[in-house]
Amino acid sequence: MVAQEQEIKLPNQCLDMTDLRAEIDRLDRALVALLAERQGYIERAAEIKGRRSEIRDEARIADVLAKVTAAAEEAGLSPEIARAVWRELMERSIALEMERFEERNRKSGNRFSDQLRDQK
Repeated sequence: MVAQEQEIKLPNQCLDMTDLRAEIDRLDRALVALLAERQGYIERAAEIKGRRSEIRDEARIADVLAKVTAAAEEAGLSPEIARAVWRELMERSIALEMERFEERNRKSGNRFSDQLRDQK
């Protein structure tokens, strides 16, 4: 038996809290899928970057926040919410990238050579 797709309801079409919660749950599932996809790129970055010092890029962080703020304003999302969510997302992503970078170096035995490169 094929599962039927539920019709997406706009906020003003939700008649009760059950409708609202179902739509929020649907959006949460979509957000989780997008965040999982984003995480794959973060993990790949840890494989590509050669130095620990390349992981935290303040210019990139500022650029992402500016783009997210503009996109939020255009979409009708509170810029304050967007910036707070993305700051946390980026901090957690940087931590994950650092963890994956360190794991890679431990496996390959490059930890000491990486420390020497970062001192230059």
